[in-house]
Amino acid sequence: MTTIKIITGSTRPQRFGPQVANWIKTVADEEAGAAGAEGDGVQFELVDLAEVNLPLLDEATPPMMNQPQNEHTKKWAALVGEADGFVFVTPEYNHSVGAALKNAIDYLIYQWAYKPVAFASYGSLAGGSRAVEHLRGIAGELKLYDLREQVMIPNYWNQLDDSGRFVPAPEQEETARTMLRDLIFWTAVMKAPREKLAARR
Repeated sequence: MTTIKIITGSTRPQRFGPQVANWIKTVADEEAGAAGAEGDGVQFELVDLAEVNLPLLDEATPPMMNQPQNEHTKKWAALVGEADGFVFVTPEYNHSVGAALKNAIDYLIYQWAYKPVAFASYGSLAGGSRAVEHLRGIAGELKLYDLREQVMIPNYWNQLDDSGRFVPAPEQEETARTMLRDLIFWTAVMKAPREKLAARR
């Protein structure tokens, strides 16, 4: 089974991120079902960093040593390690990625390597795009392969209905489907080569 984790990167109360993650998963499940041979055996799973609840990085040895001592680190390493690809759902804080997501990423190195990643971002006028630009640089350092297509939701409060539910625009829906089709394809294609690359470490 090929597994793609959709990681919600905000942990603050009353956050918007889970709505984006749930919408992405709904679209992703539809695309996996429609992908034919490329989508066979693909499952999408939601990961909420508020539930993972990692403290500020507290390992005595750096992630490059790959010798975690804390149980929360071991659980996080196992969760990330079993994934074949990712979608990062990120807000933009002060022109960059939020601290909770950056902290979670920094806990690990090898568990991220040689896997494709896509981005869905939200914020004010820029729609979280500057957070994603920073995440692309981080992804390169970790040997994550970032996809060009990304979902951006600017001024997201303007897309909430009377009950506070997010209503995606048609162009966002189209972009999400294109991004997820690419992610499904590359996750499947890269699985075998990744195992060979990892064996060279």
